[in-house]
Amino acid sequence: MKKRYVLFFLFLICLISVAAKKTVINNFPLFGKFIILDPGHGGLDPGSVYKNEYEKDYNLNFSLSLKKNLEKYGATVIMTREGDYDLSSPNTAYRKRSDFDNRIKLIESSKADLYLSLHMNSLNNSTYFGSQSFYSNVNKNNKLLAEILQNNFNKFFNYDKDYKLIDNSKYMYKNINTVGVLIEYGFITNYKDRKNLKNETYRLELSEVISQSIIEYFT
Repeated sequence: MKKRYVLFFLFLICLISVAAKKTVINNFPLFGKFIILDPGHGGLDPGSVYKNEYEKDYNLNFSLSLKKNLEKYGATVIMTREGDYDLSSPNTAYRKRSDFDNRIKLIESSKADLYLSLHMNSLNNSTYFGSQSFYSNVNKNNKLLAEILQNNFNKFFNYDKDYKLIDNSKYMYKNINTVGVLIEYGFITNYKDRKNLKNETYRLELSEVISQSIIEYFT
């Protein structure tokens, strides 16, 4: 009987030792984080236009893909808009300024851990493509987030782009104290970007790069 107790005790020690050496994998690294996605434009404001294609539609579709991906890692995610409308109501007489004010108010009052403003770029030169991050210097942590995002964009997509400081004349971003950045995730004037962003697989790939960047930022 004594021998049986000794063997059981040794077996228990082995089990504890193995369990202690096992690496714990966190499948929900963004659990407890509250993130706001801000798809730019909407409604009467189409954003940048290429032929019959509107930036506002790309922004919404990409934001929905990104929301899905962030939630996969446990984040709580809301969007400033989930349909084809702007946020100017009720002061539609001053549509653009009112839209900005309401986005600012929503982001600031939410007490979110982080926000991402999502837009497409546009240039007369159609050879420009790819994703780029921009930050304001209102919050000291914005620069770090923009740097992490751009490093991962460059690494994953083989870009050679710099993250950039947003001009202080940009009304919306100079009035947001919450940590966050503007991501110009593609060019509406570039055929390759337009084609890629119509593809759900690509949108999820890009969403994964952004999600991993946010995980890196928080860790």
